[in-house]
Amino acid sequence: MSSTARPGSGRLSRQHALMLALALEILIVGAYNADRYRRPGISVDMPLTRGHVIV
Repeated sequence: MSSTARPGSGRLSRQHALMLALALEILIVGAYNADRYRRPGISVDMPLTRGHVIV
């Protein structure tokens, strides 16, 4: 076993550090894009008269 693969050694391997950095980048970019993205949709106002429906 290599020194980075020992359980309980307390060191973060290069592969794990890269995966952690990638996950952090995905979270940051996703949060940034969530504010900019608006799903297309139709805004419908409810009728003021009770019993009336939109067909």
